[in-house]
Amino acid sequence: MKQILVLSDNDLERHVTEKILLSGLDEVKILSAAGTEQALDILKREKTDLFIADIPKFNLARCNMISSVQKLVPETPILVLSSGEQEHVSQNIWRLGIRDYLLKPCRPTWIIAAVKSLLGKSAQRPAEEQPEEKRKEHYANSLAGYLRSFQYKKCIQTTREYLDVLYRDEDNIETIRSEVVDFAAGMVELSAPFGQPTQWKLSNCLEHFRIRFDRQGRKYESYLTLEKMLDILFESLEGSNFYEVESGQKILNYIDRNLRKGLSLDDAAEYANMSSCYFSKFFKKMTGQNYIAYITDGKVELAKQMLLDTDLPVINISYELSYGETNYFSKAFKRKVGVTPTEFRESGKRAGVQSSVR
Repeated sequence: MKQILVLSDNDLERHVTEKILLSGLDEVKILSAAGTEQALDILKREKTDLFIADIPKFNLARCNMISSVQKLVPETPILVLSSGEQEHVSQNIWRLGIRDYLLKPCRPTWIIAAVKSLLGKSAQRPAEEQPEEKRKEHYANSLAGYLRSFQYKKCIQTTREYLDVLYRDEDNIETIRSEVVDFAAGMVELSAPFGQPTQWKLSNCLEHFRIRFDRQGRKYESYLTLEKMLDILFESLEGSNFYEVESGQKILNYIDRNLRKGLSLDDAAEYANMSSCYFSKFFKKMTGQNYIAYITDGKVELAKQMLLDTDLPVINISYELSYGETNYFSKAFKRKVGVTPTEFRESGKRAGVQSSVR
């Protein structure tokens, strides 16, 4: 017998929802909670197959309640019922990582259909997933979390780490192709709240990637596609109501997205709507680094990736990172890494980490 927990601080609304569930479902037991503490206590004591939260209007307390439930029972599906405005509800639902909600008033048949679907998904969850599924789900969930907290750099780092693990652990090129395309498809799904134009752009990237078997076989080519998709997501975020983030994080996202372009201090200051002098002090206080050091560190990490995962000549990598002179790039790289770009690439080959072509 399935157990469903219904949370609502409105007695009448809670009883109506319980009645709908009992009349439309077989072999279910309805658990009832009138407040957050009671709901969490039930979840600690009882195995719950579905949590239904009636949230008239989202606020910090409601969001914290959902987050607490997610931490306590991460495998339990959550269905939100809300009488709030769709835009406000969808924004909060997205930030919390919930995919299933219904706006009230809604027909009883809609509630029953949603509940059946969620209970079915819960029952179909395999007891033991394949290693590749665990890997993909782990990194996809991490990526979604960093996207919801508007951390572009963390999204990029997660994507790189995922591809490093995938191309290192898998020998079958068809497995790699299938998994990396599925990962890209998951990024398209993350764009659902941002509207059709964003979804169309991402779907277009995915389709081009899906048919390019040559790109899927090379780690760096796969990375460039996923990076482009992340840029589309963050570009859409910046122009949307979802992008509620403090100014420092927003500025860092802009800088990290434009590392390759040779973004100057003046350019970054203009974006931040500050004078160059004030921005320089602001940036140092925010990151603990001066602006040039931060940019150089970011470019060196990109250079390492290209040196190990591509056959691009050093001069091309230098131009790709907006260095006017290759010698200047090589000196900056050696100052940070301790060896020249060529020496770094050769040591990578000797260690057997180059995997641009399988």
